[in-house]
Amino acid sequence: MSDARRAAVHFSEVLARDPGNAEAQESLASALFAYAHELRAAGSTEAAAAAFAQAAKFAPDNADAWIAFGNACMEAELQRIEATRSAAPVTGEDWLVHAIDAFSRAARLRPQNAEIAAKLAMAARYGCAWADAGRAIASIVATPQANCEPMAAVALLSDARMQRDVIAAWSRTHLRPPAAPAVVRRRGDRLRVGYLSTDFHEHATAHLAAGLFECHDGKRFETFAYAADRDDGSAMRARLRAAFSHWRDVRELGDAQAAELMRNDRLDVLVDLKGHTRGTRLPILGHRPAPVQLHYLGFPGTLAYEGVDGTIVDAIVAPDDAEFAERALRLPVCYQVNDHRRTLPRASRREDVGLPGNALVLACFNQTYKLTQPLVRAWLDVVREHRDAVLWLNVPHALARHNLVAFAQQCGVAPARVVFAPMVDQASHLARLQCVDLALDVLPYGSHTTGSDALFAGVPLLTCRGTTFAGRVGASLCNAVGLPELICESPAEYGVRLSELCADRARLRDYGNHLRSGRTTLSLFDTPTFTRHFERMLEGVA
Repeated sequence: MSDARRAAVHFSEVLARDPGNAEAQESLASALFAYAHELRAAGSTEAAAAAFAQAAKFAPDNADAWIAFGNACMEAELQRIEATRSAAPVTGEDWLVHAIDAFSRAARLRPQNAEIAAKLAMAARYGCAWADAGRAIASIVATPQANCEPMAAVALLSDARMQRDVIAAWSRTHLRPPAAPAVVRRRGDRLRVGYLSTDFHEHATAHLAAGLFECHDGKRFETFAYAADRDDGSAMRARLRAAFSHWRDVRELGDAQAAELMRNDRLDVLVDLKGHTRGTRLPILGHRPAPVQLHYLGFPGTLAYEGVDGTIVDAIVAPDDAEFAERALRLPVCYQVNDHRRTLPRASRREDVGLPGNALVLACFNQTYKLTQPLVRAWLDVVREHRDAVLWLNVPHALARHNLVAFAQQCGVAPARVVFAPMVDQASHLARLQCVDLALDVLPYGSHTTGSDALFAGVPLLTCRGTTFAGRVGASLCNAVGLPELICESPAEYGVRLSELCADRARLRDYGNHLRSGRTTLSLFDTPTFTRHFERMLEGVA
């Protein structure tokens, strides 16, 4: 038993004898808080959440205790959802409900704190508790010099310049000022390019980018993988190892050690593939191991960090340089790479994935934090209008399912016409995608890998051009497959176009045929040509 656990037991016994002992209550809260952190560090996420809950109970006016409880609840919820991979709602504690309550309490204790408001808004978005999310987002927008986690900024904020300023404030607060750029002492005949990621395994980023690494011209480029992730033993991991000229495992190295390894490799360019996303090793770039340091693919927005010289984008997702604190490096077509070696499995039967055989299937497989009330209402209005239509969603959270069913009923749509899909592996997902007639994009944070998966499976994507990088990716994808008519310029146009398409199945079939016949020729799936463009960009900045 740890010291913190022993202290918690001791002060619990004191309070059992003397319930009004304020000093014992405070000491018990501190002990529980320390014990909860121990449990969290050991990976006992649900036990940690329960301990944080007890700590907060005995320290109800301590905002930090409620924040810690809320964070642990979010970890417990997301970890359990990932582990279950089940179509059925999870049982036991509803951690999402507890997270929303905890962050709400912290927000009341610290009003006009954008970081807390962002945590509340994200938890509420996961649960499709849109009223709670809306109030929290309004609080962020109204907070002078707001500062919140960058992923929350791109998911919640529709103003690109406000996103830039919020992310810049976060970077200044949480990341070390970068050192002076490295100097390459001796450049070889080939450009030495390093890629840093924690996603070099069975992961969406790997499924997109594997072909890029393989297609690099070995006569002109020497490539280095800096793998900061676990070896999952997958075929994808083996494929990636074979794609690079050199493989470096930096998972166990500290930031300074990893940077020194890169410096010794005499890189010309270092490309970070994570940005401000979970598992990032962005602080390595603060040590400036390469003379040119770029970000690509992982984070859909500015990094606003001086350790990053440029972000790789395209003219559709990033039409305005003012949205970026760093240089925007634009590729000529779509910034998102896809893997030309990917294969499409045999299509699932609708009956086997819980769909009516003759239905018009409208689908959105984005995570629930991307769903917003206006677009979901537009979907449900069309489902109500077209009685053969069903809405197919990826909603593993019990709270979100409850709220979506209730909202559908408010919109006059029977619950049976909203179908919830389970979490499955990539091959099963591509098989079931072929059951879909039309994929639905979302705002302000749209479909990225989810959108390209649909297009690869031969499913047209209806999108609405957003006001930020994260909201314009769908437009870039549709343009790259030769379907600009599926890009709407306003939510109102989106609703009208959706209704028109649902009334014209022949047009949907034509779009599907266009995508299937162009799977090897359309720009979005032409990895060798994409790689040549990417290489010219690297040569231009090195």
